[in-house]
Amino acid sequence: MSTAGCGDVRKPLAERLVAEAVALVGEHGPGSLSLREVQRRAGVSPAAAYRHFRDREALLLAVAQQCAGLLADHIAAVLDAAAPSEGEASVARSRLLAACEAYLDFATGNPGLYRAIFVSGEQVGELTAPSERARGSAGEGGYDLLVSGLQDVVNATGGGSVHPWDPLVVWSSCHGLAMLRLDAALRSLSDQVWTQARDRVLLTVTSAVPLEALDVLGHAAGDPGGTADHRPRR
Repeated sequence: MSTAGCGDVRKPLAERLVAEAVALVGEHGPGSLSLREVQRRAGVSPAAAYRHFRDREALLLAVAQQCAGLLADHIAAVLDAAAPSEGEASVARSRLLAACEAYLDFATGNPGLYRAIFVSGEQVGELTAPSERARGSAGEGGYDLLVSGLQDVVNATGGGSVHPWDPLVVWSSCHGLAMLRLDAALRSLSDQVWTQARDRVLLTVTSAVPLEALDVLGHAAGDPGGTADHRPRR
């Protein structure tokens, strides 16, 4: 639904502009974002946005951060409703599975918002090193919530710290499935078949981690302890 001229005048102008930009991206995707249209929707004069955002890319970054925060909030809400792990491996794995499902539900249910996370100049950084806006009200980024769930599994299975490659296994599975569903081979699947495929892949991944077997890759790459920080970076 269009919000043109309906911006909440009680909010600071920058927040109103970001809110309208997020709404626009949610409806039509990040390619639709223009300062002119956002200003029209917010009911402000032309060029008003330039007092807060130097150009479209600056506004797009704020949108990417806001959308990353919405993703985090969605995952956090699902985890809040799930049973606490309390040190049990099966429950910890169930929580990690729930977090992965929540990630995919957000991505496939809000394709415009999800794509916006990855079209700014910051891209992956808004997940792995989230700004305050990208953490949303949850206080943690979406990627960090996946890592926390993985850490709970490691703790519950008698391990210590999370192997630095294991979060990439979980996240790339979620992101890869999301993009296959939105833009590629899995797009044509019925909802029922998609759910079956999603559940199978996520159950396989969350049942396999922690991946101690990947320590051999650490030795082969000149990382004898397998402890280097391999989190995705720009």
